[in-house]
Amino acid sequence: MVRRILCVDPDDAARADTVAALEAEFDGPGPTFEFSTAATVADATGALTPNTVAVITEYECPDGTGFDVIDAARSACPDAGCVLYTDTDPDTIDTTELRGAITEYVGKGSAFGADRLMQLVRTTIETGSQRTYPVPQDEAERLAALRAYDLDSRAVVTSIKRITDLAADHFGVDQASVNIIGEHSQEFLACHGAIDDLGSLDREDSICTFTILEDDGVLAVPDVTDDPRFESRSDTFAELGIRAYLGASLTSSVGLTIGSLCVYDDEPRNFSSEDKSSLRDFAAVAMELVELRAGGGTAAATDGGTR
Repeated sequence: MVRRILCVDPDDAARADTVAALEAEFDGPGPTFEFSTAATVADATGALTPNTVAVITEYECPDGTGFDVIDAARSACPDAGCVLYTDTDPDTIDTTELRGAITEYVGKGSAFGADRLMQLVRTTIETGSQRTYPVPQDEAERLAALRAYDLDSRAVVTSIKRITDLAADHFGVDQASVNIIGEHSQEFLACHGAIDDLGSLDREDSICTFTILEDDGVLAVPDVTDDPRFESRSDTFAELGIRAYLGASLTSSVGLTIGSLCVYDDEPRNFSSEDKSSLRDFAAVAMELVELRAGGGTAAATDGGTR
């Protein structure tokens, strides 16, 4: 079987450059790949086959966006890895368009963008799998920092549990938790209420995996049944007593986010700017406690990663 890699970009020169880089990357011993190209969503949709193993697409297309290409790929070749390789500022991209079909993001203009693209494509093809959730651009550094913390410490859990109790009381809700976002799962570090029974969630089922992407560190979801990112799992969330969600990132002193502090309401709820500010303050205290009692993460992030 000839495996295909599709490159979608309306810019002829940029498309040619990407294909040339891919050809150089995969020129050598190993599987043979066939490279195809498209300039529009329509052409890309027609070029997809069950043998397509990777899709690299610009965000801006004449007849749609890169997310439309990804949606088409999910139907034609569901195991294909997808990478959004674009000049478009990520802050201007509406992530609700992802609709669960999450892709990697690589900025064309970044210093190591082309190298990172090649690495992602190769990794995706070799593992034969694609994440179905978004990840921060500093994911590798974030995970390295997370591994350096001793989060099994009883002192850590006891201290953080108190924060969840205070947050639940402040917001008048029955459930709150501090969640750690690992490579593939969300672990409940400390909880107030029945949410403690969960133990962990796959990351693709986690709301908090979106929280750690927020520039201001806070994500408010007034109604999970009315948010396209979570509507496919809204019945499950409702059974857990989660109808509205407010989460604030746990961000270290060197700017790496390891998880979030969340409160959950069993009814739809609009959270005010004061609510967001208050939860951000609670999360900052929780992170200070983690760094004080679990140690290691700040130093490891400083020594072990580059930003």
